[in-house]
Amino acid sequence: MKLSQILQGIECQKINFLDVDIEYLSNSTIDIRENTLYFCISGTNVDGHQFANMAVNKGSVALVVEKPLNIDVPQIVVQNVRKSIGIMASNFYQNPRKSFGLIGVTGTNGKTTTTYMIKSILETAGFRVGVIGTIGVAVGDRTLKATLTTPDPIQLHQIFALMREEGADYVVMEVSAHAIALDKMAGVVCDVGILTNITQDHLDFFGDMDKYKETKLKFLSDEFCKTKVINIDDDIILDSFLSGRISNAVTFGLDNPSDVFAIKINYSMLGTTYFLNLCDNVGAVNTRLIGEFNLYNAMGAATACLMLGVDTESIFLGLSTCDFVPGRCNIIPLKNGAYAVIDYAHTPDGLQKILTSIRQICKSRLYCLFGCGGNRDATKRPIMGQISAKFADFTVITSDNPRLEDPDSIIEQIKEGVTGITDQYICIQNRKEAILNTINSLSSGDVLVIAGKGAEDYMDIAGKKIPYSDFDCLQQAKK
Repeated sequence: MKLSQILQGIECQKINFLDVDIEYLSNSTIDIRENTLYFCISGTNVDGHQFANMAVNKGSVALVVEKPLNIDVPQIVVQNVRKSIGIMASNFYQNPRKSFGLIGVTGTNGKTTTTYMIKSILETAGFRVGVIGTIGVAVGDRTLKATLTTPDPIQLHQIFALMREEGADYVVMEVSAHAIALDKMAGVVCDVGILTNITQDHLDFFGDMDKYKETKLKFLSDEFCKTKVINIDDDIILDSFLSGRISNAVTFGLDNPSDVFAIKINYSMLGTTYFLNLCDNVGAVNTRLIGEFNLYNAMGAATACLMLGVDTESIFLGLSTCDFVPGRCNIIPLKNGAYAVIDYAHTPDGLQKILTSIRQICKSRLYCLFGCGGNRDATKRPIMGQISAKFADFTVITSDNPRLEDPDSIIEQIKEGVTGITDQYICIQNRKEAILNTINSLSSGDVLVIAGKGAEDYMDIAGKKIPYSDFDCLQQAKK
């Protein structure tokens, strides 16, 4: 494609301009090939402008920069390279986003489950659906492993092109706070945007809750969403709605007046039944997905699909038949009559929601096994310890992706929150050993919540990803 075609809609200054042919896009010198357009991103730790000469030597025929460089190749000078990448990538892949409906889901917790619920509803209604998120990318029989919750712009538009190629009618994608802050969604407008909740996470990156909140709320602007769907029971979202910070939104909830709500709710270890009121259209839902938090996910998914014009019968049936989301509240019966629940909960709010939901239906003792990731928000570690000590009968503190930190140090920080509340806990650094030992101590009717990793198939230790799976541990325990 000609460089001039890629620059459609971009305000820029052109230096040494030649309308060269572009075959590849890249913001990393690792991926440079002949005829590449290289984007010089001014990152928080590394400035891509420093590697422009290397990019040219490896085959880059043009540069996108924020300041002119003393290099004799075409340079496209823009105010913000990050914001420009998405628009140029969309042009390069011939604007694939225009070929399907797009639903974006953001929020601290519940994004993955909500996307899969939407997928189930839309497929029930007869549509072909693609999903982009933490678990990976899927459309038809095509699947790709995820590297980030929301892919970087070049990869994102490449995936959009794949979705077009596969004939997707709709694409449902998770939109992370990092993606919003780093302008990955620049130029992408969702037909419906959902905000599930706003609670503490990623303060290592955002610094404080106000910045994190504002980033999440930014997604619900007209710049990114045509129709907005919000959880009106979340305190931060409710305050933002009442103050006018969020406008023209459709609401769902259980505690506050809302457009979509549920009644006659029954929770059990076998699933959840309820009647769902969709703007005065009422129908029954019987799902194997358990807990109040999944009911909120279901209401958000249903509201979004209603706004897309999906018929209510498909919505009720689609929710009822969505019975498994990998690594999200997956219940595994154990040979001793107890249950294990694998869940991705890795934030204070996520851990509290899974524990309170299981507490409602647990007939005996509730155990919680979890750790906290290294090189991430350390302030949540004692908070999560307090939550486990408060809502579980017994806490097992273990390791979870320590990365470059000392795992024992992380465990000690979690322990600080536990010890002030209870002495019913144990620390076992090796996660596999912790799971197997705890299972051996369970009795019939007990429930062990294994939180933090979900469907992840690795443990990140000292910069290396070592194969590991909570599911594999449970399979070994069941033998």
